[in-house]
Amino acid sequence: MFFDQKFFFQKIPFYLTFLLPLFLVTGPFLPDLSISICAVIFLINSYKNKLYKYYRNYFFIIFIIFYLILVTSSLLSENILFSLKTSALYIRFLFFSLSTWYLLDQNSKLIKYLLFCFLIVFCFLTVDGLVQFNFGNNIFGYPYMHNRISSVFKDELILGSYSVRSLPLFLALFYVHLSNHYLSVKLKLLFYSTFAGVVLLIVLSQERTSYALLLLGVFYVLIFKIKLFWKPLLGMILASVILIVSIPELQKRLIIDTKIQLLNMQNDDTKREKGLFLFSQLHEEHMRVALMMLKNNPFFGVGPRMFKVKCHEPRYTIGEYSCTTHPHNIYMQLLAETGIIGFGYIFSLFIFFLLKSIKLFYTAKNLREDLHQIPKIFLLSFLFGTLFPIIPSGSFFNNWLLVLYYFPAGLFLWIVQKKIKIN
Repeated sequence: MFFDQKFFFQKIPFYLTFLLPLFLVTGPFLPDLSISICAVIFLINSYKNKLYKYYRNYFFIIFIIFYLILVTSSLLSENILFSLKTSALYIRFLFFSLSTWYLLDQNSKLIKYLLFCFLIVFCFLTVDGLVQFNFGNNIFGYPYMHNRISSVFKDELILGSYSVRSLPLFLALFYVHLSNHYLSVKLKLLFYSTFAGVVLLIVLSQERTSYALLLLGVFYVLIFKIKLFWKPLLGMILASVILIVSIPELQKRLIIDTKIQLLNMQNDDTKREKGLFLFSQLHEEHMRVALMMLKNNPFFGVGPRMFKVKCHEPRYTIGEYSCTTHPHNIYMQLLAETGIIGFGYIFSLFIFFLLKSIKLFYTAKNLREDLHQIPKIFLLSFLFGTLFPIIPSGSFFNNWLLVLYYFPAGLFLWIVQKKIKIN
């Protein structure tokens, strides 16, 4: 039987990868299926064609160590099979990242395809979100949920999360493409308009975590004063602030409600009489339960994904908000589910990226005008925001979020191995 290696090892994962921006708006199934197929194909390809160079790097070593920590934590948990289902399959994100790197080596047109796929998706979401905001329903008839736009995500209020986590990758792709191709003024204007539309989506989604991540990313990028970008970026943020102040429902959600939760301004007997909450009473109770789990399982935690199982136990019931699927903070979840070993490992990575960013700021003299350097800044801003400790977050082991987390990894590895130094 004739076997077309190029079709199987390159074309299938190529199409699955560049369509990921579209798959991600359909829910968790298609993106998880796509990256799993890419991972399996790359694993077969690397064995058959001896692609050993993709395993000789720090990313592979760092990932494998963390993977072994997760598996060990699962094996020590009270429900091994339930927890191991999450930790054992986590390795697919390693092979997906290496697959993207390999595909870019074989065909750099993947940059262009990914960029324009993001462009189309963002343009659609912006138009659809504005229709929903102004008329109460999007173009498919999905209603305005809880005074917050959700577009095609329906009752899943993750439009802002998708937008803010995809934006650094979109901008990195744009500048990689710009460094190798001439773009007309009209095309540049289209990309900058798309960026403005995404910022608008993040604001209108009223997802406070997403807006906080946007501001954090803006701060990170602005300190480098990228010549082609810092003025439009600052302009978009100032426009978003004006928008929040001028629209009462945005002001209520993003400013007033946040102030009420942080300052404990509601007169409720279940709340403390005075003092600050860390994010809110709900978040604080989740975190207190996470720390209780850490105390009982200090080194490897209760096991990945086990928080939602263990929190039902009476010893972890401290209030009406004690039990949930996860503690809504990456580091609190890692403390509870992987102990100080898993937490310490990931927090060390955050410190490494922070120090790397500081060194980059002081050593890269021509950075702001170097189109080859700029994509790294956006990718580092993504890592910095993702691992930033003092922000609420989704579950660290949520498959949909994990696809977003690891989506930029292959591009970053490809850029680094191109010997474009950042210091």
